[in-house]
Amino acid sequence: MVSLRELLARRIKKELEIKEDQTVSFAELVTPAFIGGLIIGLILGIPGLNILFPLALFGGYYAVALVKEYYEKYITISDAMKVGVITGLIGAFIGTALLLVLAILYGDSFALFFRGIFDYQTADSILILSGIDPYLTIASLKIRFLANLAIGIAMGGIGGAYYIKKHKETSKKDKNKE
Repeated sequence: MVSLRELLARRIKKELEIKEDQTVSFAELVTPAFIGGLIIGLILGIPGLNILFPLALFGGYYAVALVKEYYEKYITISDAMKVGVITGLIGAFIGTALLLVLAILYGDSFALFFRGIFDYQTADSILILSGIDPYLTIASLKIRFLANLAIGIAMGGIGGAYYIKKHKETSKKDKNKE
């Protein structure tokens, strides 16, 4: 015979059990992806900081964390990658727009700053790598957008997948301790 306590414990476990068939809808991804995209856009759009492009992982990581926190659903690795890709796409547009504004307004100042620190050839290489091409053209802007798109999507997806992997490992450790 089963005691009342065991029946209640089973019922509570069943009610609190996370359903793995719940998926995250596109509407639930938009706001966290936009916030993560702002992070990626700022990282990819600020000259000098965009050379450290692995920092863009934080955008995808944070977006998946927001989805999990807001909607409290089970997130699969494919959902996390989807959030990361959308985050990277938004981040590429924001980063390129920010970079364009900074290049137009402060391109000469950045060039003078880097040329004052380094020799002319090294300074031009740093400026081109960071996206502030001293000779800004439509072609260089297209290349920069494609680079931001590739980096943003890749880093957003990897950041989202890393969040899921990290939290699966911590949940396994917690289960092993019990």
